Amino acid sequence: MSQDLLRWRDYFLREGEHFEKFWQPFLNERKRDVLFVLGHGFDARMCDGIEKVLSLGGEGARDVALLAFHEGSESHSNSYADQRKLNGERLEKLVHERGKIGHRTITMFSEEGRRIGPRKIVEEFRSSAEFRSYTDVIVDISALPRSLYMPLLAKLLALFDVEQKDGEHRNLHVIVSHSPATDGSIIEEGLEDSASYLFGFAAAALEGDATSGQPMIWIPVLGKRQKIQLAKIHSLVSPDEICPLLPSPAQNPREGDALVIEYRDMLFDQLRVEPRNIIYAAESNPFEVYRQLMRSILHYQQALGPLGGCKVALSAMSSKLASIGVLLAAYELGRREPRVIVGVAHVESQGYRVEQVTAEAMPAPTLFTMWLSGECYAA
Repeated sequence: MSQDLLRWRDYFLREGEHFEKFWQPFLNERKRDVLFVLGHGFDARMCDGIEKVLSLGGEGARDVALLAFHEGSESHSNSYADQRKLNGERLEKLVHERGKIGHRTITMFSEEGRRIGPRKIVEEFRSSAEFRSYTDVIVDISALPRSLYMPLLAKLLALFDVEQKDGEHRNLHVIVSHSPATDGSIIEEGLEDSASYLFGFAAAALEGDATSGQPMIWIPVLGKRQKIQLAKIHSLVSPDEICPLLPSPAQNPREGDALVIEYRDMLFDQLRVEPRNIIYAAESNPFEVYRQLMRSILHYQQALGPLGGCKVALSAMSSKLASIGVLLAAYELGRREPRVIVGVAHVESQGYRVEQVTAEAMPAPTLFTMWLSGECYAA
């Protein structure tokens, strides 16, 4: 697959003041019926996006599918139940008389204690029929964990892709209230004993006998404080080649250097990563992450073609914006010809702990909007 044929070679991304400059005329040019899909979490940024969009007017429905998820009685996230309640009350006030809120509960664990949240969120949206009354679906991932929003978005992309083949062009947007400082203060707790491949990206062929002879390429998108997760994923993947992706440019100009220092012993002394294998992509541009991942993977696929190609494991261990880049690459590679065998390796956690950070070290979050599917790609 030529890089000229990348699905999101041309993309739509707006941030900051340009967020409003896009949404205001878009919502007011004609009637638009909008469904917001939100996670009901403790993150104070949960309602930032919907509050801004609702303030910009426009005719049409403004409904919400609110996803509740409970990580178990032992989850560290239970310490923030009051903040979660405040977020729910804030949402109720925002949507009052503008639309309706539909409550959905995502079961995170089976009766046997197996983690089933990613599978359940995919099953929650079984058909595109439930979106037929909406022109636009906006998924706000600000308060959703990665293990839920990645399979959810992959499912919605798949549903809407089928619609587009039939001539319908429903719009799929993703918004996020982005703050690297806030993300860095939220620490995963209660990690699973071992890594696994995320549902929807499992790529059973990765571990099958038919591909056992193919080289495994692992591209972890690195973020802070992920050494334990990195080691667990390495044990699962057993890669032949490792290509870490670092953020550059980033809000903190020295972020890439800081990550190299943090992971130096592990990457270079233990795992013997070649410095030339390091990939760089802009921290605040998920489509740049996507393009750099695609460029590297397609290069390996071509170079290793005489050996039957390669298989690839991706790991999103950084910000939600960067994780969207991982999602897009994994989604496209698994659905284009020639198909690349790809999975998303991940370590689940059982909740989060929030570190206290001074106000001076916590700049205000920035709203980002990404248009993944629909009218703007119809030509």
